[in-house]
Amino acid sequence: MTGKTETRVREIRSMTRQYRRQHENRVLSSLAAFSLFLLAGIGVLFRSVQTPGVAAVADGYGAVLLRDGAVTYVVIGIAAFVVGVSVTVLCIRLKNRSANRTDRTEGSDY
Repeated sequence: MTGKTETRVREIRSMTRQYRRQHENRVLSSLAAFSLFLLAGIGVLFRSVQTPGVAAVADGYGAVLLRDGAVTYVVIGIAAFVVGVSVTVLCIRLKNRSANRTDRTEGSDY
């Protein structure tokens, strides 16, 4: 290849990497926003479920987590954890997939 061609190929690869990074940033930002909205929605839904007193456990105080509406907080905590793990795994897979694509395209010669 001539010098001009090599320069053009380098510029094209550089722009391609830049566009991919921008796309990844958009995807990660939208996933973060989606998870925040989902968490807020879950919180709003469970706020209406919360009841004062010991409605779930009539006379048995053995279950401390079920007293005073704490069950709602436990469920919200578990749901938030599951959503966080899911988003983290999805982001790691997207990053690994894009890294593999970048490695394959950089290694190939035209």
